Amino acid sequence: MTDKTLISTILFHLCFIIWVSGQNKFDVRHIPDSLMLKSNAVIREYKTVYNRTSEEKYTKTVSYVVTVLNQKGNPASRLEIHYDKDKKVSGIKGCAYDKQGFPTWKLDKKDVKDYAVNDHYTLYSDQRTKYFNPVAGQYPYTIEYEYTLECKGIVAFDTWLPNSGFGISVQEAELIFNTPKKWDIKFLGLNYPFNSEMDTTGESVTCHWSVKNIPAIGYEPFSPVMTDYFPSILLSPDCIAYEGTRGDFSSWTEYGKWVYSLIKDKDQLPQETTDFIKSLTDTIHAGKEKIKAVYRFMQSKTRYVNIAYGIGGFQPVSAAEADEKGYGDCKALSNYTKALLNCIGIEAFYTEIGSGSIQEIRYPEFTSANQTNHVILCVPNDGDTLWLECTSRNIPAGYIGADNSDRLALLIKPEGGVLARTPGLPGHENQRISGITINISDDGNAEFTLNSLFTGYMFEDILGLMNQSPKEQKESLLERYAINGLTIAAFHTATLSDTSAKGLLHIQGNIDRFVTKTGHHVFFSPGYFHWNTMTDLIGKDRKQPVFQRHGFTVIDTIHIILSGSYEIESWPQNTGITSAYGEFNAIVEKEDAGIRIIRKTVINKGTYGAELFHEINDFLTRVNDFEKQKIIATQK
Repeated sequence: MTDKTLISTILFHLCFIIWVSGQNKFDVRHIPDSLMLKSNAVIREYKTVYNRTSEEKYTKTVSYVVTVLNQKGNPASRLEIHYDKDKKVSGIKGCAYDKQGFPTWKLDKKDVKDYAVNDHYTLYSDQRTKYFNPVAGQYPYTIEYEYTLECKGIVAFDTWLPNSGFGISVQEAELIFNTPKKWDIKFLGLNYPFNSEMDTTGESVTCHWSVKNIPAIGYEPFSPVMTDYFPSILLSPDCIAYEGTRGDFSSWTEYGKWVYSLIKDKDQLPQETTDFIKSLTDTIHAGKEKIKAVYRFMQSKTRYVNIAYGIGGFQPVSAAEADEKGYGDCKALSNYTKALLNCIGIEAFYTEIGSGSIQEIRYPEFTSANQTNHVILCVPNDGDTLWLECTSRNIPAGYIGADNSDRLALLIKPEGGVLARTPGLPGHENQRISGITINISDDGNAEFTLNSLFTGYMFEDILGLMNQSPKEQKESLLERYAINGLTIAAFHTATLSDTSAKGLLHIQGNIDRFVTKTGHHVFFSPGYFHWNTMTDLIGKDRKQPVFQRHGFTVIDTIHIILSGSYEIESWPQNTGITSAYGEFNAIVEKEDAGIRIIRKTVINKGTYGAELFHEINDFLTRVNDFEKQKIIATQK
């Protein structure tokens, strides 16, 4: 062997050793045991780098490596990049490794799908997604991705979540934000002692946050919102530069000024519409009744569609356009209703709010746009404030829904934004009251009639049905009342009030083989139809408090009538249970032809810590024990 050949061989083996050692850093044996516990996937490395390059431009580069441990972890291996006309995606890379950290395949660009983000209520949108879902390899397997977003327009930055979901642990993660000193970055760290560094040398500022070895967080029903216990960092620019508009986040007042600039002069209506609204309300003297009349008109004339295109993501179309076309998103319909009220001298405030179980203004000391995602309307009405949800055609004026209740909202006034709290939903107003009659025939089949009254946020249990066709309604009801052998002969829903959330559901039908026969005895469950809506038993190792956002009351009266050939022999006894979490009472009355059960459950709003878990479990166990009891009848 010549010297040249020997040197080449040595260099080849040296490169191979270096390559192998580099790849083997993803060997699953390098994952600490503590991160494998209750994990479906492990984030091995996760790095997000922001580089602000001008007043209204920045890049965001994301690279991460995730090891999938089992089938439940497969979603963590997907690549999903959301973008629009103001965000350009580049530099997509991907690679997969086996459990020893050796590469198995490399991502081909043609495998990444690109599709529009649309749904049945989206009219038009420029939002798109690049998506790749790898075929699961032999567990455990590892996926590595990298991509860059070049962004134009600055209003908000994404909240940083090192572990982005339940059952995902984190080995290492870091967030880096680079910005010229003339533009600051606002941040708020939550639920973790982040290692934080800031470098202010030169003309720029670099903020760096890092975490290591975060165990997986398991899903627990009825937990607080994720930002209450998931490690996260809220980010916000100090100023707004978007589509030629300017604003800042120094306070909610200043942010509100920017939002007001987007809706200013958007409230002009055609004279014909103004004249009609005046004639509609001229004979109505009470202010609240005028508001309700205008609201009903808006509901009858418009329908909700989503519009997410350019500045349309922040700015409503004009009231005149909503009036002409008869549709709009939450911004457009709220602004339109505001304009309708304004033409009869009633002032209303366009109001931003965080709607739903995840997003809301939870950190009033931290001004940011990404704490809101919805718009409603606030009408002061001489101190008797009325709040209006303008996207539904079926809810009454003054009801804004469970997703908008008892939370901070930002009223947009000419002088800026003002925080105010929306009204809550007292537990005694959230009710479902049912009357159920079940007639059992000699052959063990049954006919039933169900009448249920829904009030408060319980009204939302049937609100969705009202927007469906009769065929869809029947399918939904059969799915909701998943009782073996159940058929529906007739049903209807109705809204009972235009002043409060109140609706009725009526069903008539049959249940085949309602009873189980054994010799001369028959057994059957009472047939509550509506089972109690509350958490399952609390696990002994539960980590998070039990969070009950809204209280409620359900009262069910079940009247079971047997044919004359049977006599009831055994039945549940009266029960009363009280706890901090709620109350349960059942009154059972045997009658000549059957039995009557009146069941009442009250669940209290609140957050319940570990010291109450035993008490709550005792309560839930006793309620479940009652509901599992059978009624036994004997053939005469």
